Amino acid sequence: MNTSRRSFLKGGIIASMATGFAAMPAMASAAEETKFPQHTYDLVIAGLGIGGIVTAIRAAENGLKPVVLEKMGSAAGNTVYSAGFMLGVNTKMQQEKGLKTGDTTEKFYEDMMKVSQGRGDPALTRLVAENADDTLNWLHDYVGVKYGVGAKLVWPMLQRAHLTIGEEKPGGKQLMSYLLKKAKELNIPIIYNAKVVELLDNPKNGAVTGVKVKTAKGFEEYIGKLGVVMATGGYSANKMMLTMMAGVPAANMPVRGSNTVTGESILLTAPYFPRVVNVDQYHCGPIHGPTGANPLNIVNTGIAVSKETKRYTNEGHTYVEMSRDTAAKTKDNWGFMIVDEDTHNLPMLKNDWFSYASKKAPVYKADTIEGLAKEAGLNPEELKKIVDEYNTALKEGKLDQLTPPNTHKNPRPILKAPFYAVPFQGGMTATFGGPLINTKGQVLDTEGKPIKGLYAVGNAAGGLFYDNYVGGAQLTSASVIGRAIADHMKALMQ
Repeated sequence: MNTSRRSFLKGGIIASMATGFAAMPAMASAAEETKFPQHTYDLVIAGLGIGGIVTAIRAAENGLKPVVLEKMGSAAGNTVYSAGFMLGVNTKMQQEKGLKTGDTTEKFYEDMMKVSQGRGDPALTRLVAENADDTLNWLHDYVGVKYGVGAKLVWPMLQRAHLTIGEEKPGGKQLMSYLLKKAKELNIPIIYNAKVVELLDNPKNGAVTGVKVKTAKGFEEYIGKLGVVMATGGYSANKMMLTMMAGVPAANMPVRGSNTVTGESILLTAPYFPRVVNVDQYHCGPIHGPTGANPLNIVNTGIAVSKETKRYTNEGHTYVEMSRDTAAKTKDNWGFMIVDEDTHNLPMLKNDWFSYASKKAPVYKADTIEGLAKEAGLNPEELKKIVDEYNTALKEGKLDQLTPPNTHKNPRPILKAPFYAVPFQGGMTATFGGPLINTKGQVLDTEGKPIKGLYAVGNAAGGLFYDNYVGGAQLTSASVIGRAIADHMKALMQ
């Protein structure tokens, strides 16, 4: 099979990004190209996240021969850092537990669109909503994934949450363990320490036909007779891309998940002029960057103050909004959550305190507010003033008149000693931007036409998420779209 390489990038930000990230190889004709060892499969999958491995498993079930290429020595993407929640409205697991949720596919679709501010691609969103149940049933029955169901969570998760359960923690690591076990049973080759550095194409029609891979032994080529699936994730660990596309505050966030998600989906597909969307959108949350401790629920229980001992955000905001404000409105992206003993003892915060203790992240504690300020390096007089004003406003029902306002629905007083100051930062979870795909997982070009042989799944694709997402929807959508790609390829073989 003849292959060629496109060594030019055109247009605005993509061109400047490519210049900054990777020096393109010198121009060469197809005849002059060095011949590398070549391996041929039905499809080549770049990346070992949930989207990539589900695509491979479904393809193998469909009688195809996939190969998965992973640049690291193990599954190292965001999947293994996730809580492991997936979403369904009427799965067999829910039915077996006798859950009467009153939920429907249409309600799920509407909630996903609402969370994305109406900016999520309607066709992709409906694909996920309509196929989530069947996908989770398949993961349970065919792959062997075990789920815990029945938890009553706040909107928009509600009782849709299916938490992956097992010995490994977090749930995302256990989920990947189930998937890798199934892949081994199906004899799916997974090549580790194989970094995809270039897409290959047919010089006659431009169809993507394979990839060039860098390994410890040198370069090799993997040819996919049906195409290449980009499953490399987003660019949440690429500071330059974040700075250029999401802004300096986003780039200054410590990474909450994988440090190996660096934007290959955008950079490697650029020569084919995909329609890249939502590149300024991302999900974030609270984190203690130096240790990785997670104060997920703590940040919505007290007063948020900066290093300068000033309130800087509305504590009634979601943890996502508070994390964005912490990154954008504080010095060096550092805030402190101030709470008292009664709040400290809330059962819902048990895991958060354990996270800080187990990771040896600092939590400052004192019997007075002034003493707490000294322990945390804050201004004692200013902190006492802030706490007194907060308690008074809470008692008088005037928290919304503070500057900034506090619109928390269930605010808690800060009265009972000892008092606690929890340092945290806004942390980067995942980016939402990437090449736009259709419901078959095909990457679309700037004219809206499928780029032959090129697919994307998970956070390597764009179009589904904007601003925020329903918890669990990323793992769910990657699985739904991964199956759609494999089924589409099966149809191509018939």
